[in-house]
Amino acid sequence: MPARERPGRVLSCCAVIVAALLLPPRAALAVDVPAKMREKLATCAACHGENGVSPNQEVPSLAAQPEIFTQWQLVYMRDGVRKVEAMEAVVKDMTDSDIRFYGAYFAALPPPAPEHARPNDAESAEVLNLIKPRRCANCHGDTMAGQGEVPRVAGQRADYLVKALRDFRQNVRRGRGNAVMIEMVATVTDSDIRLLAEYLSRLP
Repeated sequence: MPARERPGRVLSCCAVIVAALLLPPRAALAVDVPAKMREKLATCAACHGENGVSPNQEVPSLAAQPEIFTQWQLVYMRDGVRKVEAMEAVVKDMTDSDIRFYGAYFAALPPPAPEHARPNDAESAEVLNLIKPRRCANCHGDTMAGQGEVPRVAGQRADYLVKALRDFRQNVRRGRGNAVMIEMVATVTDSDIRLLAEYLSRLP
């Protein structure tokens, strides 16, 4: 049985979800969105933020994530392969058609704008010493924008990236490509993880 991801924010996140469901659908979500999807998109926005850009600690931004990546994550959570307590009620009744819609919807949103300035040359050189030997660009792409089943990590929240990398290192994150990521992060230190996460979060 896969270990559960740290629940931490589950109760507060669920409270926000309940509040969101009591509100009328926002006009911004009504454009090109089937009526039956609006309520769940409001639920998504409660934790993952307006337009898929997360304002919440350790909650990922979904905007501009590759379509297939988002679809697979929803399948893993719906089918119990990946345990995220805050998502259980959201995904349990999703159909494959719903999942395809959400993958396409979030993929079409503009990527998050970095909150901080781009890394300088010295910072970039330090991080490249971590990235190049691990061949991160082979899967995530030269710009770290992700592709196919591999997530966009450029512009992602640094605190979420720290959590995700630690989860891979501890082998508590399940899904396709898990073995590759475990190998890639097996020898990184907490300091390396923080450095890498901060760098990636500042990429456009």
